[in-house]
Amino acid sequence: MHRRTFLGASATLAAAPALSAQTGGGYRYKLRYAPRMGFVNNLSIPEHLELYAKNGFQQFEFNGLPSQPMNEIANIRKKMDDLSMSMGVFVVNRGGWKPTAMGDRGGHKEFLEDVRKAVEIHKVIRNECATVTSGLSVPHLSFAQQTQNAAEVLKRASDLVAGTDMVLVLEPLNWKVDHAGYFVSYIEHAGEIIGSVDRPNIKILFDIYHQQITEGNLINHIRHYYELIGYFQSGDVPGRREPYSGEINYQNVFKAIYDLGFKGMIGMEHGLSTPGMDGLMKCFEAYRKADDFPVG
Repeated sequence: MHRRTFLGASATLAAAPALSAQTGGGYRYKLRYAPRMGFVNNLSIPEHLELYAKNGFQQFEFNGLPSQPMNEIANIRKKMDDLSMSMGVFVVNRGGWKPTAMGDRGGHKEFLEDVRKAVEIHKVIRNECATVTSGLSVPHLSFAQQTQNAAEVLKRASDLVAGTDMVLVLEPLNWKVDHAGYFVSYIEHAGEIIGSVDRPNIKILFDIYHQQITEGNLINHIRHYYELIGYFQSGDVPGRREPYSGEINYQNVFKAIYDLGFKGMIGMEHGLSTPGMDGLMKCFEAYRKADDFPVG
């Protein structure tokens, strides 16, 4: 991402109040939607945060945060404090796409090193959750053995995270479109692993986009596994763009999440059907529409 200095970008942000008025900057969302970092390529990290805050979002997520130097992470934290913002997930494990991430014990050393680094980042940024990915399945171990290995390493990760406010969330990913060979794809499998770990700081990341592709039945699955879910992410199907660009009735899905009493974040981890600032404003309008469900 092209990152300009915040002070050098005053012209761009000068336009933000007008854009904010178009999309209802004062709108109070019923749920805690968290726009991802990088929606608009030519905006810096501080500019993204300014724009999100002006449009009614008090939280964000940033998958690539661990690639930032620690001094830059500290600067982001300062900007968050200035705007009274909170952060959701970043992705913890660099080996999340390897056959040895969780299912094979050969990948556990590297995974736990990444968890230790995530803890150090959390001490600065104070994010609420962080994503862990299972990696690919391996042919030389049974499904049951890989499942046991994943639970074992997550228990060890739980010990490393203990004493912080960060929850590690295991993300099932779809194998049909985006992640062929990925080990944990079904919510039932994720529930088996997280139930076996049985620690309050290890939960499920329920990505609505991935789960719609893998198995659908979204609302029933959310209700059934709710106690094990620590974080949600959104994205419509097909295309992985903002709500109402595809087939999912997001107003009904978000109402179901709200009715369950969810207080965590819903990460907006998707692209835009229209690129650039115009597309982002269209995206924000889509979230206001999806959030406009009856309560009580």
